[in-house]
Amino acid sequence: MVPIGNKLFKKYVPEMAEEKAWFLSQDYQEFTISSSDGIKLVAKYLAHKNPKGTLLLMHGHRGSGLRDFSCIIKFYYSLGYNLLLPDQRAHGKSGGNYITFGIKERFDCYQWIKYINSNLDNNLPIFLDGVSLGATTVLMTLGFDLPSNVKGVIADSGFTSPFEIIRHVLNKIAMLPSFPILYITKGLVKVFANIKMDEYSTINALNINKIPLLLVHGTNDHLVPPWMSAENFDACPVDKELYMIDNAGHGMSYLVDRGKCQRALINFLDKYGK
Repeated sequence: MVPIGNKLFKKYVPEMAEEKAWFLSQDYQEFTISSSDGIKLVAKYLAHKNPKGTLLLMHGHRGSGLRDFSCIIKFYYSLGYNLLLPDQRAHGKSGGNYITFGIKERFDCYQWIKYINSNLDNNLPIFLDGVSLGATTVLMTLGFDLPSNVKGVIADSGFTSPFEIIRHVLNKIAMLPSFPILYITKGLVKVFANIKMDEYSTINALNINKIPLLLVHGTNDHLVPPWMSAENFDACPVDKELYMIDNAGHGMSYLVDRGKCQRALINFLDKYGK
């Protein structure tokens, strides 16, 4: 949705609305696939006339592709990339009752990669890009044996695991103790969503990762602490870059320092998109 309730985004709302309108005015398509556990997944796809590759853009918690990537989708398109914007499970037109903070979403991301290669163009480079929950989703996806044309991953404001981000929110934002709340929640999540909050993490995936990584995080992010991106960076054994953006809040790095982020993105895409 545009506008966003967060007051920090207020001055960017007109531009966000303009770019959303630009995307919706294009000749985009909608695709529907099934998740590995039988949930309907829907995505918007904007094809470029002369594509260099495809960007798979995973949005954040209770967001959408056109909200969380507004202000950057036109820039990405100008670089020559097809854009695929899925609705994550339990969001938008996709099915599902539960947001699982990356645990099941990583399988959905993997399904979209396979769809691109089977139905669009398996000769083009693919880059995964995510914000917040989307960042954690694409980072966890690195735990799969990915096709050789997946060339890089871009992750903005990602957390390390459901367990750690919920503990952080309880302790630092809600000012509540982890015990017993977190452990009661852990039991309820297992019963209703059929996952363990600590069964997988970005660290698990990154320890076996073979794909170049670009991490971005705002130094003023109080929702997902910057140290989580630092931990992700340290866990990655291959080519990696980390940009801490001064004074940027959660998911706002590109908005706060567009020049620095654009240079980093162009260099990363050009370096690995060959």
